[in-house]
Amino acid sequence: MKSKLIIAMVFFLGLMTLWELSSRLIDSLIFVLPAPSYVLANILQHQDRFLLHTLATFKEMLGGFVAAFLLAFPLGWLMYSWKTPRLLLQPLFVMIQCIPIFTLAPLMVLWFGWSYTAIVVPTALMIFFPLTLNIYQGLKSTPQSLIDYFKVNGATRWQTFYKLQLPWITPYLFAGFRISAGVAGIGAIAAEWAGAQNGLGVLMLESRRAADFETTFGALFCLVALSLSLYGSIAISEKLLQRSFRWCTAPAVALLTVICLASCQPETSHSKETRLILDWLPNPDHVPFYAGVEQGIFAKYGIDLKIIKVNDPGDALPYLLSGQTELAITYMPHTLSAIEQGTPIEVAAVLIKEPLNCFLFRKMDGIVSLEDLSGKVIGYCTDGYDTAFLKVLLAKNLIKPKELRNVSFDLVTTVATKQVDAVYGTCWNIESALLRSQGIESGYFSLAQFGVPDYYELIIVAKKDFSKSHPVLADHFKKALQESIDFAKSNPEEAFKMYLKANPDKSEKTRQWELEAWYNTIPALVESQVLDTELWNRFAAWMRENDLMH
Repeated sequence: MKSKLIIAMVFFLGLMTLWELSSRLIDSLIFVLPAPSYVLANILQHQDRFLLHTLATFKEMLGGFVAAFLLAFPLGWLMYSWKTPRLLLQPLFVMIQCIPIFTLAPLMVLWFGWSYTAIVVPTALMIFFPLTLNIYQGLKSTPQSLIDYFKVNGATRWQTFYKLQLPWITPYLFAGFRISAGVAGIGAIAAEWAGAQNGLGVLMLESRRAADFETTFGALFCLVALSLSLYGSIAISEKLLQRSFRWCTAPAVALLTVICLASCQPETSHSKETRLILDWLPNPDHVPFYAGVEQGIFAKYGIDLKIIKVNDPGDALPYLLSGQTELAITYMPHTLSAIEQGTPIEVAAVLIKEPLNCFLFRKMDGIVSLEDLSGKVIGYCTDGYDTAFLKVLLAKNLIKPKELRNVSFDLVTTVATKQVDAVYGTCWNIESALLRSQGIESGYFSLAQFGVPDYYELIIVAKKDFSKSHPVLADHFKKALQESIDFAKSNPEEAFKMYLKANPDKSEKTRQWELEAWYNTIPALVESQVLDTELWNRFAAWMRENDLMH
């Protein structure tokens, strides 16, 4: 046993050493694979933040365990006791298990809002399948001869279960627990990516989008440690239970009670809040909102503004229409297209007065004109409307790229590692500063160079007739937002500190390049909340002309 442990430790240390040397010696790996020493140093330096997110994820995993167990045990018993439910439930379990949890998690947010329940339910769904089948298999494996013996001797159903079937299914139950320990973290992370505001999944996502891979791997390390600890606790509990089933029953019940209590989280009512969902994870574009909240500007107008972050820009309108938020930041092209299709929304306010979207490229590659994009690999972010927009721009300017490559949201990383020559979908105020922080000078082509008329990059939308049904709130929100924008423009450093205070997970390196990005953003902020109808109509006409209103 000791020799196996030594071999495992030597293998682990060898793997870590190889990782460390590779990261330090191969320059390109600095963007995607930081050295373990840097990761550990980052965890120690920001241990309070890592602990906060680890505890949040741990609580979600416990909640998933409890919910799954409470669902699995009666279903397992039902399958064991009656044939018809067994024939109906088994195919259903398989079907649920085949559905990727990543697709279910956003639906949970639509149904339950940004709540603890929305995270626990997908986690429980990830767990309950192996638990249910193991409980059923344990009950099924109980020898019929022993069950008959209990019946002959007048044992009640409860006595048969407690003294015979429960000890018999315990190994199967713990086998299900061990499997669940390995997948609970996956379920919790997937759910967090859909709509949590805290947790290791959120920390991974935010740091990855900021190219802060030391924090990303730090969160991954914490998740692995959490899963191993949970697995180890289950294994130890099983051994203790095997030594003396009766002696351990009371502590086991007590432990389950503690887990239930620890996993519970009260849902608080926020009926007076005005919820605003961001178009993206918090970034310098959103500084005025955080500054306005911290400065008390929104409160002065009677608005208790709650800012909600999301990781997918496409989530804004569904959450708005489902009633999970009162206001949503989105993009003018998407809004025009949605309104054209009959989506019941209206513009509530404006934030950014000009297009930020651009084609970003490395200066070292010699790209100086639009024609130089021909024959190049161009990355873009996701399919759908944005892809149609991209193809129109290329066709109208007679640009024939070598390849259009969907790189999802890893736009900056793919440019930095030279997987693509240019990317479409980045913002000239944000990503250029990010690349510069990594030692890469970039250039960009604005959409105006492609013949696109001006439009509002970021606007705030609400449900249709919001201004009529909530006239005071609509008016006060515009006034508060513009006052917040004016304050942020006049006090850029103070406003940025307020933004950082509300987003304490950002690393020092991220804070530095985001400050540069914030100064890039300031000139693009609107001067007034009066909507420029001429600008709006001109861009809408251009979209119709290019068949982009769909």
